[in-house]
Amino acid sequence: MAGIFTRGALDKIMNNADLTPEQRTEQIFSLYGRALDEGFISKSAAEDAKNAAVEAAKAGFKVPDPINPTETEEYRKIAQERDMLRAIGGEDFQTVKPKFRETVFGMLDHGDKAAPVADQLKGIQEKYEEYFTAQEPTVKPTFGSPDKGKMPTGEKGDAAKISDIWGFAPKEK
Repeated sequence: MAGIFTRGALDKIMNNADLTPEQRTEQIFSLYGRALDEGFISKSAAEDAKNAAVEAAKAGFKVPDPINPTETEEYRKIAQERDMLRAIGGEDFQTVKPKFRETVFGMLDHGDKAAPVADQLKGIQEKYEEYFTAQEPTVKPTFGSPDKGKMPTGEKGDAAKISDIWGFAPKEK
């Protein structure tokens, strides 16, 4: 609007003696209309341009297939680590020294047709016995000396006096 509708253009129209006042008014309004058309578009033209852009975007846009999170590589890594932590904390790994548990878990066959973990651990223990704690037979703890003899009954046949039982003999005077 700044380039067309200027003071110089208005002065030129107003100072033209060949024009009638009605013609001057018409030229001013046409000048104003051209100035508006230069920088603006009509509502209908804007709506048409918007609809065309939306249709073009829809035609070129393809919705990606949904991703199954259980099939991603990140999920597999996390699931493998979870399985490892569950296994090395379980009963089967109690005989494995703690610092070697992850190494031993890596040696196991994790396939669908793999042998049970306990059986695989026995095979690994034969090759790498330093990874395992020594299995000693459990011994029942004993406190004191083994029982012998019997309690005194107080009868004449067993022991007549406590000094006879304990071997205490008082000094005679």
